[in-house]
Amino acid sequence: MVLVKRIIISWLTLSGLVALAALVLRRRVPEFGDATDDQFSVVAAMAGREFHSRAPDLEACSAIAFAGGIQLDLTQAQINRNALLRIKAVMGGVDVIVPSTWRVEVFSRSVMGGVGNLTAPDEVASDAPLLVVNADAVFGGIEISAAEAACWQSLSPPRSRI
Repeated sequence: MVLVKRIIISWLTLSGLVALAALVLRRRVPEFGDATDDQFSVVAAMAGREFHSRAPDLEACSAIAFAGGIQLDLTQAQINRNALLRIKAVMGGVDVIVPSTWRVEVFSRSVMGGVGNLTAPDEVASDAPLLVVNADAVFGGIEISAAEAACWQSLSPPRSRI
């Protein structure tokens, strides 16, 4: 019985600390920009967010997910030369969808999490717009995919008629 009490108290304490950290993050980390801005920051702390960028010349942006999730849609944004995207996912996830005509270079670090670049870099021209992604995942996941690949991933595989 004592062990059960300790487990429950530990779980409640941990949950309280995560909620407190999310509150501090919401107040301390600025969220700025809207769908047409060339620079923006999206923050999701114990929540889910969707952000659709229509920036005419995307330059720099960031996405921070703490115990929550972000879907960042860049398919309607434009890059004239190159742009920088900083992503941090702590106990959460970030999905980024980019146009299939962009080159994407990912530099990542992860601790018990993962970062995946599902774009096709060999199929894009070398002079295509470049998105440089700096990604950090701690107990979370980050996925970057091209628009067409993201559409196909949502479909279930065909069933066999045998």
